[in-house]
Amino acid sequence: MSTFQAYSDFTAQGPNVRALMSLYALLENEDEKGIRIELTPFVVFLAFSIESYLNSLGARHLAIWDEIERLRWKDKVTILYKTAGYKPDWGNEPLQFAAEVFKIRDKLAHGKPERVLGPVIDDANPVEINPLELQPEWYRKITKDWVLQAKERFRNLMTHLGNMFGEHESDHLMTATGGVIVDGSIGLLD
Repeated sequence: MSTFQAYSDFTAQGPNVRALMSLYALLENEDEKGIRIELTPFVVFLAFSIESYLNSLGARHLAIWDEIERLRWKDKVTILYKTAGYKPDWGNEPLQFAAEVFKIRDKLAHGKPERVLGPVIDDANPVEINPLELQPEWYRKITKDWVLQAKERFRNLMTHLGNMFGEHESDHLMTATGGVIVDGSIGLLD
């Protein structure tokens, strides 16, 4: 008598990318719905998606990934590039985009209070102050235009990373693979 057990090799990047694309669907339809979508979560899920895909590639292509998984994202990229026989070019796309995302994400995650001064106004010339002027420069970069452009830049980055290892352009969208374990061994059912 044989035993059978289903299994799934779950990838974290799948749900992260799905959440990111759900946010994009809301953003792209916000005018129709009459709602305003908060933009900060885009940065968070861009960073989550990128780093989880780095870990997915690393786990599949480097036997020692468990030992280096806790490194900074940039170190992971460098190791993946070297493994694939390339040298990272941080000054150009698509890695420039990754650096931009993580710079903002790091400010969001590790930022400390900072005072942002508005213009000096005298009582003879009152002006209306734009609340955006009272946000740090790094935070003002998170605009609807930036977020919308980030969608294609993200796709280019993810495709590029996968291509280094011969993965399909949709590899970063994978949620899970699976199969059946037959009598304790992974195999195909006859």
